[in-house]
Amino acid sequence: KVVCVKVLRSTMMTDETLVGRFHREARAASRLNHPNSITVIDFGQEKQEGSLYLVMEYVPGKDLGKVIREERPLKEERIVYIMDQVLSALADAHAAGIIHRDLKPENIMVTDLRGTKDFVKVLDFGIAKLQEGPSNEPGLTQVGMVCGTPEYMSPEQARGEELDARSDVYAAGVILYQMVVGRIPFSAPTAMGIVTKHLTEPPIPPSKVDGIQISAALEK
Repeated sequence: KVVCVKVLRSTMMTDETLVGRFHREARAASRLNHPNSITVIDFGQEKQEGSLYLVMEYVPGKDLGKVIREERPLKEERIVYIMDQVLSALADAHAAGIIHRDLKPENIMVTDLRGTKDFVKVLDFGIAKLQEGPSNEPGLTQVGMVCGTPEYMSPEQARGEELDARSDVYAAGVILYQMVVGRIPFSAPTAMGIVTKHLTEPPIPPSKVDGIQISAALEK
């Protein structure tokens, strides 16, 4: 059986934050049981070198970022079908108390599965936050720690505030905008510039972007 194995390099084992984050990813992912979430088959620690590993199902296909770059413009029906699956996976994770915190097109695989086209798998809960009351992992989920990808960060995440499921919904909204328009709503030369725009500027409505045709329902 073909699988994917994610390994934390042994040279990084001295970084307690990275080790803790890896353990957290394994625990979070192993709690997910949804058709649109990546399946974690096994995780543990290699005996000889002590490397931590995570074994996942192999998903052939393209990540959503590549689909957007190579296949747009995407039909509205296809956009809705893909995003519906993404939101279904998120809803399941949120019900289990898990926030992804780094949702982006590169973490969404689109594949053809048993005759079903555009089947979605959401992966890489690498900086997911477990909502289980007080954290027993100091420094990993504390307020003020900013993790994620600036282009898809909610304002609350950019400010380092306590997050809930709505931060993932914000990132999904950014992805939806990108699927329709072909680009992200905010860009800048630096990460701080992008974050600032998320905090202070409204996005340009897709219908106001040259060459974009969109139904009123989808734009809303």
